[in-house]
Amino acid sequence: MKASKVMINFLFPPRCAICDKVIDVKGPHICDKCRPFLSKLEEPRCYKCGNELSQEEDEYCRGCLENERSYIKGFPVYKYKPPLQDSLMAFKYLGKQENAEFYAEEIYAEYGKTFRELGIQALIPVPIHRRKYITRGYNQAGLIAAELGEKLGIPVLEELLTRDTYTEPQKNLNYEKREHNLKGAFSANVRVLEKTEVPEIALLVDDIYTTGATIQICTKVCMEIGIQKVYYTSVACGSGA
Repeated sequence: MKASKVMINFLFPPRCAICDKVIDVKGPHICDKCRPFLSKLEEPRCYKCGNELSQEEDEYCRGCLENERSYIKGFPVYKYKPPLQDSLMAFKYLGKQENAEFYAEEIYAEYGKTFRELGIQALIPVPIHRRKYITRGYNQAGLIAAELGEKLGIPVLEELLTRDTYTEPQKNLNYEKREHNLKGAFSANVRVLEKTEVPEIALLVDDIYTTGATIQICTKVCMEIGIQKVYYTSVACGSGA
């Protein structure tokens, strides 16, 4: 361990990403007591978005049957419910940036081998609007993508997509209203595009997947600039899918 990392851990001991209690520096980023309370998505799961299905004989969830999905397949890990839901909210709104390492570890443990087999060439975090970035100080999806990219040895194109339109929180909107709200909200960063080799296969990274409207619009922008195959991953998948 680097001396700087040792000093940081001494001054700011690592804490469980769920309950926030101090944990062993050499251990995982979650304590043994919290692990059993996390709920992974279980089979049967939608062939497209990866969310759980209510009927075993179904192949796709209602959201994927009724709405356009241009990405090839999704790879979420957990159900969006407490206590993980509380952890993600603290990560997003209370400055718990260190949680990104735990989330990336969970995604990597679940799908690292799959991502390599798919030939993922670049990770693209879903962007946030500049106003939110200034207020928050970071893009939560960007932090997760940076940690995941390091584990996979895959470059992260953090500024390839931009969010040009500010929108209010959409957690209470359905797919149609979200999609309408997001039309024209995302675009490719021309400045970055001019000096970046566009990958053929890319993985969008976000913290939470709900209705899929945001991932769908980001996928379309990716395809417009020449990315041929787009997948997505997220820490959690909500019931809106």
